[in-house]
Amino acid sequence: MKKWIVLFSIGICLLLANLDMTIVNLALPAFSTEFGASMQQIQLIIVSYLTAAAAFFCLFGKMADSVGRKRVFMFGAVLFMVSSLYLGAWSSTVTEIIVARFVQGAGFAATLGLALVLIANAFPPDQKGFATGVAVTITGVGMALGPPTGGFILQYLGWRWIFLLNVPLGLLSIVLTWIFVSDDAAEARRPLALDVAGVPFYLFALGCLIYVSNMLSTAATATLAAIAVAGLLSAAIFVRRSLRKPAPLINVTLLTSRGYLTVILIRMIFNYTMASFLFVLPLFMQNVLDYSKLKSGMWLLCMTIAVAFIAPLAGKVIDRVGFRIPTLVSMSLLFVSCAAFCVLGPATSSAIFVVGLFCFGVSNGMLTTATINGVTTQVPAKDAGTAIGLFFTLVMVGSMFGVSVAGLVLDRVSHAEVVARLAHAALPLAEPARAALFMAANGSRNIAESGLQNDAPTFAAATQIAHAAYYSALGKLMTGNALLTLVGVGLSIMLLKKQPSRSMSGATHAIEIPER
Repeated sequence: MKKWIVLFSIGICLLLANLDMTIVNLALPAFSTEFGASMQQIQLIIVSYLTAAAAFFCLFGKMADSVGRKRVFMFGAVLFMVSSLYLGAWSSTVTEIIVARFVQGAGFAATLGLALVLIANAFPPDQKGFATGVAVTITGVGMALGPPTGGFILQYLGWRWIFLLNVPLGLLSIVLTWIFVSDDAAEARRPLALDVAGVPFYLFALGCLIYVSNMLSTAATATLAAIAVAGLLSAAIFVRRSLRKPAPLINVTLLTSRGYLTVILIRMIFNYTMASFLFVLPLFMQNVLDYSKLKSGMWLLCMTIAVAFIAPLAGKVIDRVGFRIPTLVSMSLLFVSCAAFCVLGPATSSAIFVVGLFCFGVSNGMLTTATINGVTTQVPAKDAGTAIGLFFTLVMVGSMFGVSVAGLVLDRVSHAEVVARLAHAALPLAEPARAALFMAANGSRNIAESGLQNDAPTFAAATQIAHAAYYSALGKLMTGNALLTLVGVGLSIMLLKKQPSRSMSGATHAIEIPER
């Protein structure tokens, strides 16, 4: 009975983390409306979460080796719950939301890295695979429930409740984990095996990377160049220390394995594209198509239901054929999805939209399992835990770039389009209405909030300009994503041409959860 309670308690955290992945993105238009948030601020609401996850994932893994997995997991769950409570109950500015989301992302990093380990260790050896499969199913269910749940909450209760929902469930998970998960502190207690002096260089380099990627549209070129150089120098020092020290935060020598590096690059491309999709789609549906929050959530079901159904089946397929073929199929479907979104326009059939969402969902469900299996079978078994840590860190970096580049392209391209179209149309607009038009064109605001409704001809002309500029920017963004996805397809083909690893040998394919 105890093992099922452990699965339930840890599963709650997995469910909440995956609910938040889609719910918070769905709430982005609400943040823009209530706080007057710019495109850059909207980006930071997502990027701050991903930044914290990337920064602390490996660090919390090292801490778990020293103080115990249970304690680090519970610390992460408390961080996630308390930050959710603050977001829902007290946050009153965009800056507060961004900071609290950073804390929430740190909690996510501590729980994600240890959830599967704690679940697997609660079951006997012959049931570990089953327990891991149930955990993956919970992940898919969380993603599937996110859009309709988020749409309903946003439509009828308000955005604060998407965070307050985490509090009672998070508290239940913490209490059950405290009572029923075995305390491993005694067996784990040993000196922290970590190059502590190298951590600041890692965090500084990551911070510079995030700053530059998010400030490209506003900061001076000289400032960005100086920060980029400082970040590169810090990264070089960190890598140098990692190669020389016996216990680095990140074992960069793993990247010398071509198979391991190829799998990581494929997953980074996927997460770059996924983060771009999940950032753009809610803004597109609510601010351009003028869908309600609930309707937007229901549309996203085309994607998340596919994830929920495919993820559990993907493991069985991979057991039979290995991870390489499913990886190629996934990246090919992702290209189809990007191609479908490339042709979106005012007159595009909704069937194209459905195809794009569904193909993306199938790709997501299949590739998640395939790449996790891929990284664990491309390195020695003793390095599996470290390999997973580095894998998730770099995957989060890919997601950060996806959001940052999406915001940059939509903002820059739409701005240039609006300027050109306003000059051609000779449409006289006062500064507040002009600013609202630029925000509507990049998708961060609905044109209905421009204050032009009282002048029907001007409102109609402004709407046409904003939407034309947005579709132009969206087309360029998705074309870039499609081309990048083709690179992923090429890398997947390279994997097929490599010598089969032990992942191709049938039963050995089951993922072994490393003992941290």
